[in-house]
Amino acid sequence: MTAGYSYAYTIPSCLAAGSYIVRHEIIALQTATEYPGAQFYPSCHQIEITGSGTSGGPSSKVSFPGAYASTDPGVTYDMYTAQTYTIPGPEVFSC
Repeated sequence: MTAGYSYAYTIPSCLAAGSYIVRHEIIALQTATEYPGAQFYPSCHQIEITGSGTSGGPSSKVSFPGAYASTDPGVTYDMYTAQTYTIPGPEVFSC
């Protein structure tokens, strides 16, 4: 990561204490007009939750590879046409 750039996010307070992997992606859309579509550049980091929550996260989990289907919104996309972009994948977990 280039110095001076960062991204902040909030960890749901209901998560149980323990070690977690946070996975995020950079999604390149310049070749996404037809399948195989968008190019995904994932990155992960491990965090330790020390709160008093009790949730184990979403009841429905996903696996990589396999979390995205060719028909999911955001896998193919024409970035040269004005339109809303839908990020592929499951909903973001919240309490």
